[in-house]
Amino acid sequence: MLTIRPSSFGSSGIHTVVLPSKDRFRKKGIASMVKVKEMMAKNVFTVSKKTKIKETADLMKKNGVGSLLVKEEDQILGIITETDIVHKVVALGLSPQITGVDAVMSYPLMTIEADGEVEEAGQQMVENGIRHLGVTQDGQVIGMISMRDLLRPFYSRGKAPGS
Repeated sequence: MLTIRPSSFGSSGIHTVVLPSKDRFRKKGIASMVKVKEMMAKNVFTVSKKTKIKETADLMKKNGVGSLLVKEEDQILGIITETDIVHKVVALGLSPQITGVDAVMSYPLMTIEADGEVEEAGQQMVENGIRHLGVTQDGQVIGMISMRDLLRPFYSRGKAPGS
């Protein structure tokens, strides 16, 4: 069972998500049956490393995503996320109109194979303190999977987890 507890931050809207243990997932066979390619976002949005943060944030908002891959020509250099923008630009008082993506992006892009299991994707995100993974097939990025994607099945039943 997925449990969501209010955090010590009170009414700030921040909650702690307590996921079932790995062994519990295995016993039920839930996560080990679902492949990453079944849950990934296939539309991958990219931005140049020279793009300014303001334009990057506008692209995220327009496309309803929390991350963009950073590319130069045909090579993926890394990823820029909402967290990067908040922690490395806003919190430090940098100008989003002047600061470029290359100054704050995360790199290298952490990836998982499309045929990998969602359990493995979740473990990788937790172990590395990240919320997004590139999904690869034959060495090419074909999609993205986020922590939000992994939680979506819990919400698709029409009620919040733990209720």
